[in-house]
Amino acid sequence: MRKLGIAVGCFVVLATAFLAPQPAAPGLAGTAYAMQQPAQPATLVEEVRNMYTRIQGFIAASATQFPEDKYTWQPTPEVRSWARLVAHVVDDNNSMCSTVLGQQAPPRLDTPNSNESAANKMSKADLEKALADSAAVCAKAFDAVTPANMMERAGNRSKIAALMYNTSHNNEHYGNIVTYMRLQNLVPPSSAGRGRSGK
Repeated sequence: MRKLGIAVGCFVVLATAFLAPQPAAPGLAGTAYAMQQPAQPATLVEEVRNMYTRIQGFIAASATQFPEDKYTWQPTPEVRSWARLVAHVVDDNNSMCSTVLGQQAPPRLDTPNSNESAANKMSKADLEKALADSAAVCAKAFDAVTPANMMERAGNRSKIAALMYNTSHNNEHYGNIVTYMRLQNLVPPSSAGRGRSGK
């Protein structure tokens, strides 16, 4: 019995040491690998907004980084061009966030399954502006949603669900963006600072 008690005591000590917060490894402080605890969001709306802002920032940086002469490039004929991919994010930002605000969304820039999309005829600067404008609509939507009204309907979802859906949709297409960038030998913004290859 005494041996069992000693064994249990040792396990508790080891588990406590293992689970305790560990300092960042030498030389990694201030890098993407440094383990830092973010501030606790005050509300669910704030937490979703933080996630959205981070992903949207990566998408905006990618649009800036991608060469203008490659904006109509597409990896295969069956998938969207880069311009259409950016425009698709714009369209969904406008659609979801305008719905939350109870407003009419601007006309869509991308036409599904069509290479005649208006996005392919837009300049890089115009698409970047459209992306920034759509993010501004979403910023207004987040400002308008509170813990008190987040369960109110916005179309066929609650307001908070619409914002969560849009955030997950952006994240899904940021995955596409990363693939497009890698195929062009570009390091995606989320991988920058992790060494020469950014892997």
